[in-house]
Amino acid sequence: MTDGTAHDGHHGHHDAADASDDLAERERLLTERGEPYARATVVRREPPVSANVGDRAVVTADGDLFGWVGGASCAQSTVIREAQAAIGDGKPRLLGLAPNPDDVARPGLDAFPMTCHSEGTLEVFVEPVIPVTQLLVVGDSPAARSLARLAPELDIAVTIVDPDRASEEQASGESATVLSTLDPDEIAAEVGVGPFVVVASMGKYDARGIAAGVLADAPYIGLVASSVRATEVVERAAGLLDSDPEAVRNAITNPAGHDIGAHTGGEIAVSILAELVEVRASVGAITASAGDSKHVTAGDASESADADACCSGDHDEAESADSADASDGPHIDPVCGMTVEPEGAPSVTYEGETYYFCCQGCADSFSNDPEQYLDADKGQPAHSR
Repeated sequence: MTDGTAHDGHHGHHDAADASDDLAERERLLTERGEPYARATVVRREPPVSANVGDRAVVTADGDLFGWVGGASCAQSTVIREAQAAIGDGKPRLLGLAPNPDDVARPGLDAFPMTCHSEGTLEVFVEPVIPVTQLLVVGDSPAARSLARLAPELDIAVTIVDPDRASEEQASGESATVLSTLDPDEIAAEVGVGPFVVVASMGKYDARGIAAGVLADAPYIGLVASSVRATEVVERAAGLLDSDPEAVRNAITNPAGHDIGAHTGGEIAVSILAELVEVRASVGAITASAGDSKHVTAGDASESADADACCSGDHDEAESADSADASDGPHIDPVCGMTVEPEGAPSVTYEGETYYFCCQGCADSFSNDPEQYLDADKGQPAHSR
């Protein structure tokens, strides 16, 4: 597919300044969306050909061409094919098109036949533009910490979601952006479209990380969790998104990472980075088939297989509803039965009563189906106070 600016092959009918402005806007939009593309520039010509030295085009990863480098049968098909290859391997190339490719062949130039009847000669420089890979790391587990520390070595820009860490002074030289919000919409807005996402909060706010990834159209959402907890997290995320749980399940990869026998947080991070490198390379650095079956056991090695780690006693920062009950002393989390001090704890108000939770994960579970956790006769938590 080509843009209208290339129709009829009569480049002289187009205003050069307008065409340049159009291409600049096209590049801006692609960059804003985090999509890779390639610039193609005519650097040499021998008439008769319709393109001139300095004519330019932008080629997307999908093979759409905007701009002008010669007619469809003359140059466009070759430029599109080679531009897509450049996007895939990240390497620029110099193309030569001539009736007899041997006439232009030389070291550093890839020669191709010019198929136009005019039999002119063109040389086109193709330069891939690969956006920096964005990675959203949700959580403060050992694996999450290692992942955030190692990812920049692979030209991956990291954003961390961790309310507790956001309040700390960042370590000297640390380049990651740290977000305090747990609102999926706000997280998605901060990271933009199409980041890679790894969720490793050990149950504290995994569902919110997955929901943010879905909202951001993440091509890869990896979850570090046991299969048992993953099922619970998917249900919570589906509730937050008002979506079908099966659709959410298909959007994630669990366990995240390649099977390298990982056990420590650092090893798990390495296994995940290996997977991200593979995904990035296979799709020109931006898209991937998320939710594929994996044979890795890294998530199970890092966490208890059946216990929801969010109930370990560590409280997340979250908005608490104003209520007279907040000063009444400890409450019982109706989801897991833990004793909770209401000050600073996540809370949900249901039918006029405010309930407090040990973590955002339990709060989200309760929000999805309050009756599941309440005594049907008394409207009280199934766990006695």
